Amino acid sequence: MKTIYLPLKKLLIEKMKKPGLILIAILFIITAFPQNWTEAVQINTLQGYNNNPDFYVASNGTIHCVWSYRLETNHRVIYYSKSTDDGITWSSPENVSQNASLWMENPHIVADSENNLHLTYDYNVYSPGSTLVVYKNFDGNSWSQYDTLSTGWYGSRSNKLIIDNNDMLYCFWFLGNLNGKTYYRTSQNNQWGDINTVYDNNDTYFFEKAVVDTNNVFHCTGYRHFEGQSPNEKEIVYSKFENGTWSELIEVSQDYEVWVGNDITLDLDLNPHIVWRQSVSNTIPPNDGTLYSKFDGINWSTPEIVVEDPSAQAIAVDNYNKVHIVDNEKYENGYRLVHYRQIDNEWFGEIIEENSFGFTCTKMEPNSSFIYMIYLVGDTVYSGQSETSVLYRKYEIITDIGGSDNIYFDSFKVYPNPATQFVTIAYSLNKHAHTEIKIYDLYGNMIKVLLSDNQRKGKYNVVWDGTNNNDNQVKPGIYLVRLIAGRQIMTRSVVIN
Repeated sequence: MKTIYLPLKKLLIEKMKKPGLILIAILFIITAFPQNWTEAVQINTLQGYNNNPDFYVASNGTIHCVWSYRLETNHRVIYYSKSTDDGITWSSPENVSQNASLWMENPHIVADSENNLHLTYDYNVYSPGSTLVVYKNFDGNSWSQYDTLSTGWYGSRSNKLIIDNNDMLYCFWFLGNLNGKTYYRTSQNNQWGDINTVYDNNDTYFFEKAVVDTNNVFHCTGYRHFEGQSPNEKEIVYSKFENGTWSELIEVSQDYEVWVGNDITLDLDLNPHIVWRQSVSNTIPPNDGTLYSKFDGINWSTPEIVVEDPSAQAIAVDNYNKVHIVDNEKYENGYRLVHYRQIDNEWFGEIIEENSFGFTCTKMEPNSSFIYMIYLVGDTVYSGQSETSVLYRKYEIITDIGGSDNIYFDSFKVYPNPATQFVTIAYSLNKHAHTEIKIYDLYGNMIKVLLSDNQRKGKYNVVWDGTNNNDNQVKPGIYLVRLIAGRQIMTRSVVIN
């Protein structure tokens, strides 16, 4: 056993209020498995600010993608591109909204069984009180003129477009803030029906996403906060839509504030799995995490943390019933796009890409032997204006991710936790590797480098005395202890009182 003692100072700090969840010291692993993601392909051709991409894989294999593009500060249009060779090449982007001056945003696209395209987007977003939801279709030759779906319902926004197994279209949108409601219309054979309310009560319900199973049942995830509550008190809720009837809402999240990043998928048994971003402590700043829960046919599992300090969550289940989660995570040089899989009750992750400005709007869809993913990547910031690109990748689904030969660590423990003085970091290496141990705060700042050295296979202990790189005591709070060997990363949180 090799023990490394770092400079020790007595901690003179006050106790902090301990978090109310038993979600501290959750382990996650980022490891360099054999690369199964294709290289990124850029879909947009115009430089500048691209936003809110959506895509749909049609029955003939064509991938259709739409997104918004900023021409001027308050003037944005909707672009469309497609790929007929599984994402290798994409058609030249086409301006399908053709608006001369207004702000179009939040496009969604689907294809029916005849491979006709259906598109919805929010119209005139710069004026929130005037926003409407509009619809267009493409019959194989040309795009139609837009049809307003929320006629007279000004302020309608955040539309979602779903198609069922019978080519019935469902367009959902949100109207209002506190006590706001989700409305929807249906269409078959190009005839839109009346406007309906999903839940007609005084609670606020925001529809986020739905997936349709083989029985034509909708599995939906969204946000709800009760009458009189603030939006910060919203919860992740699940519901079903079956034979024209909406089920009761089931609360999936627990405790603390729910943030954005809400996504849903189905496994081979048609059971839903949901991932979201949520605070997991009452500290300032709050410690947030990627949380995951699944339904086993009877109950929802207790939410578990996949990783701490993430954003832009997306989830998919492959045709081997394996769960895949992707999110955006901070580190000292920028951001990482990380892909997680669960093996032997541990979440293993693969670093897909690193960038200085981060990744957002990630969407994944499983299809046959692949998972398709489209996301935004920040390119640069020029004169206060950010530039982003729409990227596409494809992941080949395999049953074996490489086994233990690719894992550097046998164990990783941080104790005591909470700590009032010294923290011991105990770990073992399976092979020789360049090893680093770094401490981060919840803002993503790197507080201290404890170790950076080549190490042989073996067991090691490192002691952190609670100081930063200037040898000053850190403030009471939650800190992330990150152990890196090669490209594999393990992180635990620790409370300093």
